[in-house]
Formats: sequence, structure tokens, C-alpha cells
Amino acid sequence: MGVSILARPKDALLDGVQILEPLLLTKGFQFRYGGGGSGSGGYFAWGEFVRNDRRLELHFRRSLGLVRYHVGEQSASHEFYMRELGIWDQCRYPGFADDPMNAFNELTHDLNYADDFLVGPGTILRRAAAKETVSTTDREADAMAGYVGDKRKVNQLRTCFREKHYGEVVRLARNLKYPSLMSEAERKMVEISRKRSGIRGFFARFRHR
Repeated sequence: MGVSILARPKDALLDGVQILEPLLLTKGFQFRYGGGGSGSGGYFAWGEFVRNDRRLELHFRRSLGLVRYHVGEQSASHEFYMRELGIWDQCRYPGFADDPMNAFNELTHDLNYADDFLVGPGTILRRAAAKETVSTTDREADAMAGYVGDKRKVNQLRTCFREKHYGEVVRLARNLKYPSLMSEAERKMVEISRKRSGIRGFFARFRHR
């Protein structure tokens, strides 16, 4: 049973590849199946169309998911690349159609705008890749700053709990950027502080953050 379930994303991916082939084969690309497996989101399969240093990477789980363009050592997501091409508002992928095969038709439509990748020098793709790298780095830096800031608040929270400043414990907990990273002991401190300070509603907010 496990083998047949695992085969379904592969079969769906290969069916979708046939939709893309009329365009990509004429540009010199050949499809190479990459493999499959299972993760937290279920079974998946992936592969890529390849020509020299160009690769169009495709991942399929319940539908076509990650689409990534590679040129040499650089790469960009579908959205970043289409935005850099200036045609994102004309794109059809991802269209979130009920039929998973429609996503491959939508991607074929969008690829008709991507001569820079298909037959050109890849200049725009390289530019999109550089911008995406900067954007990703900025997001990671923001997340790290938030995490570091949270660590300081949690240390303060522990000190305030020991000193019985229960209202301050709840205030600090409310201002955490990533409250889900609190330990079980820290959550207990907040719950005790909430009850002793008479402050209500924190954990209702906490569960939705």
C-alpha cells in the first residue's frame, strides 16, 4: 500500500511534465526525475527540466508546489522571477485550481514570458536571484533579532516571577514575538502570574499567535 501511495505524486508529476514538454523540449530542455519520499506534509515527488546550466525545478505533493529557476549557482522562485520580468500580474500560476493538472497548464502559460530563461542570457533571472537572496537574508535577520529579543524578555520574565512581579511577567509574555518557543516551565510561570495578578485573556491570545 505504501508503494502505491508513494507512486501517486510521481505519476501526477510525470503526467504534468507531458503538459510542459511541448514548450520545453523545443528549447533543448530534457526532464530528469529527481525522486520522491514523505515528509510532514505527506508524500511528494520532484524533478527538473535541464539544459546545460539551466534547470527548472518542480515539486509535486497534492499539487504542483515549488517551482524554481536555476542558472549556474543562482536560483529564484517563480514569483520572484515573474515579478522581476514585470509580468506577475499576468501570471496564472499558482491559480489554485481544483484539478492539479491545471497548474501545469498555468505554468506553461507563464513560461511563454520567460525567454530570458529559456533562450536568453538569464540576466533577469540572475537579478531576481540576487534580490531574493537579499530578501531572504533580511527575513532571517528579522527572525533572529526577534528570537534574540525574546530570549532577553524570557530571562526578564523569569526574574520577575522570582521577585513576584506577576503583572510584569504577563506583560513580557504578551510582547514575545515567538511565544510558541516558550518552555513548559515558562508557560506555567505565565499561567500562575496571570491568575495571581488577575489579568485575563492572555492564553486566549497566546493560542492564536
